[in-house]
Amino acid sequence: MPGSTAVGTNLLDSLVSPATLAARLGTTERSLSEWRIKGRGPKSIRIGRGVRYRPEAVDAWLLSQEHASTSEEVR
Repeated sequence: MPGSTAVGTNLLDSLVSPATLAARLGTTERSLSEWRIKGRGPKSIRIGRGVRYRPEAVDAWLLSQEHASTSEEVR
């Protein structure tokens, strides 16, 4: 199916690497790894031994981090 290949390619092209995401968030790849282990960071996709993030999953996670005051934050 030619259509499914194009969709797959678009998805693959849009995935974000841990290095890129860490730089954009101002954190480290190690922190992203720890967040993944603890289930605290954005949802990720494992491809073989590598990890990638969908931009939509990162956006959803970022919005979930929004708080009106520090008393609302979950530690």
